[in-house]
Formats: sequence, structure tokens, C-alpha cells
Amino acid sequence: MRKSSLSILMIGLVLCAVPGRGQSEEFHFATDVNGVTCGHTRVVLSPIRLDGRDLLELKHESLTLMTVLGRLVESRLTLTYHIDSSTGRFIYHDSLIVHGAARLASSIRIEGDKALIESEGGRLSVALPAGAILANTLFFPDLLEDFVRKGLKEKTYLIFDGRDGAVQETVFSRAGEETLRLAGRDVETVVLDSFNRRTGQRARLWLETRRGIAVQKTALGGGLIYLADASVGDRIRSVNMDHAFLTASDRAVSNPKAISYLKARLELEPTGLRVSPESLNVPGQRFNGTVADNRVDGVFEVSHTRYDGASAPPFPPDFSGRADLAEFLAADDMTQSDDPLLAAAARDIAKDAGDTWEAVKLLGRWVAENIKGAIPGGITARGTYDQRAGDCGGHSFLMAAFCRSLGIPARVVWGCVHTGKSFGQHGWNEVYMGEVGWIPLDTTMGEIEVVDSGHVRIGHYQSLSTQLNLRRNEIIDVRTDPEQR
Repeated sequence: MRKSSLSILMIGLVLCAVPGRGQSEEFHFATDVNGVTCGHTRVVLSPIRLDGRDLLELKHESLTLMTVLGRLVESRLTLTYHIDSSTGRFIYHDSLIVHGAARLASSIRIEGDKALIESEGGRLSVALPAGAILANTLFFPDLLEDFVRKGLKEKTYLIFDGRDGAVQETVFSRAGEETLRLAGRDVETVVLDSFNRRTGQRARLWLETRRGIAVQKTALGGGLIYLADASVGDRIRSVNMDHAFLTASDRAVSNPKAISYLKARLELEPTGLRVSPESLNVPGQRFNGTVADNRVDGVFEVSHTRYDGASAPPFPPDFSGRADLAEFLAADDMTQSDDPLLAAAARDIAKDAGDTWEAVKLLGRWVAENIKGAIPGGITARGTYDQRAGDCGGHSFLMAAFCRSLGIPARVVWGCVHTGKSFGQHGWNEVYMGEVGWIPLDTTMGEIEVVDSGHVRIGHYQSLSTQLNLRRNEIIDVRTDPEQR
């Protein structure tokens, strides 16, 4: 499982102040990207009594409008928290994302020192270490105590992220103080920078010094979330988000699918996945440069070759004793390989395979030929199968689910691909072929037996909020070989 609470635009910690008895409070936030107000969030905080306990209920509803590659996408997020008013820790939390035609739902219940997560990917129990912070989307009491009252310069916290189903280490550091004019009033804030050591994600937030409310925060995609009044809901309009997925190349390639060798210097700062030299130096790809706090700067040489199926495992394979492959055989929220419908479809598609590589090719061709390109499409494996439509992620999750249901280790990898005039954020697959190792294929682009060498791998998928963030690129050398296709 990789996600539960799917707050794409805002993250918080825990509650520090309560409204008066019988009173509710309402907050509104705007989201701006490239000068366009494209999102509205409404948060309502109310005291409730449930099962004999005095609790606080936090309701969070947001709407964001964007266009991606010419397609309008409407994204809605609904969150509910039940918070123990004596401790500030939530004891229950559910989330629902409606992204285009796709829906993702999950819930979290805290029992003792465990977080019990239920979602489409099944159930997961996550151990919570002492002092772990349980997040909501409004108040930051720990930051208020440490950076306002105690005047600390830096501190590391263990924060439970239900989205990824894990407790993650995040470093906060003081960047200064600022008075902001928000919702018609002056707000005194302390400015804090954060760095998630697990995912590499960086953010800046402006914390109100009186109550610990995050009144302003940077958002994924280069945006800014800030306290506003209720009228913001009438002003939002769609923003073009192509910049978050495409970066113009300094050199055009007339036939990118024929790229047989690429040497390029890339500077990027991915979020949502932790980068290491090992994730950048893989068969078919060499990296020479630096990786520091998830900032990557160096030269990539890519040259993928065709795998002819030599030494492919028999079909069906048996990798059940391999602990190192367990993650890539298991079902999760996005890759529902234990879904009976998906498993039955995979068995039928691959029924005539003579070995595991033949099974992979049959599955890959089916996905390439039967799933049309769409943004966002079905998003998850099952959603993509049901809609027969998906983006690169949907194609890749479905392919991974098909393979895993048949005992074939498979993973979704993330990076960028040269599209002819740009480098585009992209996802594709790698499948495990025994002693031969991991073999890449790209069902979205119909490249089943060999991927073109315009594919630059950064790492395997770890979080729904994955973003490439390519800052600069320079093609040093590129060669094409039409015969390779």
C-alpha cells in the first residue's frame, strides 16, 4: 500500500486550539499557480460528541481546475478528521479523491500505537513510534511550540503520512519572519522550510504565530496556497499545468522512438521518490554526477538493447521465496493484483505463453492495444481496466497488476522520455526475468520488446505525489536507428 489520505495540495500536523463550546469555525484557502487562482479549499472545524468522547471534527473540501496537454481535469478532495481535543491527535480520518472520472477512497483508524488503514488495496497496519505526529490540514502545534515559543532554528519530526502508509522523517528549519496581508488582515508568521528525507519533497510554509495555523504554503506544481475569504470559490478558473510535466529540450529529435543512444546532462529535483546513485545506474543507463538531498545534477548515458527472451523463467514462474522481490509481487492501492477480475483477465491473455517473457509480451501488447491514452483516465490498475483508458501511470499500474497476479515480479518506474521537442515526465514498467534481471517495457508508447533510449530512469514508483521537477537539460549526443524499432 502506498497511500491513504491523498491530500495533494495541503499537509498539516495536529490541532493546537479548540473553538468555544458549541461553536464552529470556517476557513477558506485559495490556490494560485502561475498567477491563476485555480483552487478553493473550505475547512470547517466543529466540536462533536461521539461514543461518549468530546472530539473535534475537521471537514476539508477542495476543488482544483487544470488543463493538462489540452484536457480539462477537475480534481476534488474530501477529508474528514475526528480529533481528540485533549491530545490533538486524530483518532479517525477518511479521504476521497475524485480526479476526473476516477475515485480513490481510504480510511485510517488509530488504535493504540497502530494506524489501521483500509483502502482499495486492502488493509494495512502501521506501527506508530512514540511521539509520531498524526496530521490534519489546518494546525501545526508542534511547530508553534518549537519555532515560535522556544525559538528553535531546526528540528526533525517523525510524521505519519497516511498517503504513503509510513512514518516519515521530516526536517523543519526556520527561514525568517514575515507579515502577510491575507483575507483582509495582517498576519504575523514564522517562515519554515521542510525536507522529507524519505521522499525528497521540499516545501515552505508560513505559520501564524498566534494559533499555529498554516496560513500560506507552497504547493506541488509550483503553486501557492494561502488564507482567503469565501468569495474565492467564485473566482477560480482552470490553469495550464503542462509546465509540470513537459520541459522543452535544447535539441529536437525528428523520430524519438528511434533513439538508440542518448547522452544528456540533466538537473532535476524529484519529489515523491527517494533518488540514489543505485536508482540512476541500472542496466542500459549510466549516470555520472552528484546526488545530494534528492537534487540530481549530472550526465546520463542511455542505450537500451532488445531482450531476446534468452534464459527466461518458465511460465508460470515461482519467486515466492525471494524476499527481495516481495514488494514487486504484492498488491497495493494502485496495483490491485489480487483483484479477481484482473487476475482472471491476465490468465486468459497469457494462457498460451511458453515462458514468462512470452507471457509478458502478450500482456504488454494487450494493454498497449486495448487501453487508450487519457488524462487522467482510470489512474489505478482496476480503474484503468474498467475505463479502458489511462495515462502513462494507469497503463503501467495495470501492466504491473497483470504480471504480479501471475507471479511475475513487476514494478512501475518513473523518469522522463524525450518526445521529440521536450522531455516529458513519464512512467513505464520493468519486469523481472530471473538471472537476466529487470527488463524495461513501455505499454503507453507500444514499446514492448525494447524501449527507446530516450527513456531516462530516475527510480521506481513510491508515492502518488511523484513529480520529476526537471530544471535544466542539455543533449550532448543523440543517435537514432530506425531499424531498432
